[in-house]
Amino acid sequence: MQRYGLQPMSLREVSIEYSGDIIAAGEAYLAETPVLLSHAGIQPDLFLRWSAIPRTAEAIDVVAHLHGFSQQGGDMLLAEKVPRSGLDLARRTRPTLALLPRGNWIRHTYYDFPALLDGGLDRLVDDAVGQFARAGGIARLEVDRFILTAHSGGVMPAVDALVGAARAPDELYLFDGLYGRDPNLGDPMQGLETIERWLGERLALKPERLGALRVVYIERQTGPFSRAVGNLIGRRLEKLEPALAPDATRRYRVEPSGVPHGYVAAVCGPELLADPAADLDWERLI
Repeated sequence: MQRYGLQPMSLREVSIEYSGDIIAAGEAYLAETPVLLSHAGIQPDLFLRWSAIPRTAEAIDVVAHLHGFSQQGGDMLLAEKVPRSGLDLARRTRPTLALLPRGNWIRHTYYDFPALLDGGLDRLVDDAVGQFARAGGIARLEVDRFILTAHSGGVMPAVDALVGAARAPDELYLFDGLYGRDPNLGDPMQGLETIERWLGERLALKPERLGALRVVYIERQTGPFSRAVGNLIGRRLEKLEPALAPDATRRYRVEPSGVPHGYVAAVCGPELLADPAADLDWERLI
């Protein structure tokens, strides 16, 4: 039996506003998303936010964010995670649809995202884009750039979701959540090979699709794994053509956070969605 914390709706019931031939920026909560039905928790289970999008658009960018733990446990409302998700599209210049799926409550404060494994992330994006296109009166929308962000307990599930995904993200932003694995269950650095594979494939693409990998961490919590990713980046960047290195060095970085754990995604997300090569000027940001 599903539990509801907000009045559920589908995109067919959402009032999409127009300004001429432009779909105005907006947002909505959706319930009983097919891909997420196996997740335990309170409905609605998907938050959407979109920038202004021309009705003539043939492709849009998609940003998906995986949230972390919640002190509310299984009673968490998805609305709790929106303000600190970093899904602020105000400074994006490209038509963009943002997704915030509710995870699967395991126990206590813990959430994971098993429905997004084995291609589930692809299905979530395709379903959301398809629903949005139909609601906006657009015959067909393709995904141009795909950006995956995650915070805290959502980061390792985001790494795991890469394994079976057909659509690799162009940009990957990991906010203080590279905790590693329980050493009692196996290799604590499992997942590093996934990031290395994605990184190699990403950097091998055309320069105009250079992408980005930004990791922001707090040493006490996620330092060892994050610094290991930094070492991977360093080795890969050494092999780049000299002409590409300056831009890539700005887009592929691992750096310590200047804000507390709970605010990393909220502070860094808008900066990186506006510019994947942005310098995180902590004095200005806080």
